[in-house]
Amino acid sequence: MPNLPATVRDFAEETLRLAASIEKAQAIQWEAAPIPRPADDTTERAKGGHGDPTPSIALDERRLAVRAACDAAVQALAVAEAAARNARRHLDAATSAWEGGDPR
Repeated sequence: MPNLPATVRDFAEETLRLAASIEKAQAIQWEAAPIPRPADDTTERAKGGHGDPTPSIALDERRLAVRAACDAAVQALAVAEAAARNARRHLDAATSAWEGGDPR
């Protein structure tokens, strides 16, 4: 049997770290990924016509990976919360029945 206080603390700390990571990911998931840019002191001019960055931003694999990981993390938190709630309710019902109360 695991050391319960350490398990609870570890779960709570990891959940808080995950929440901070989700907050960061949600803030950047719709933005273009950083790309190397020429030095400001360059004299080289852009070649070609006026580019439309929208498709490259929308289809950028790094941005899409952040978005997918963010969605998966939010889903993982929802699953963990539901599992903890269900486990608590089951344990409370068993404890109540043991004490002679209503098992619901």
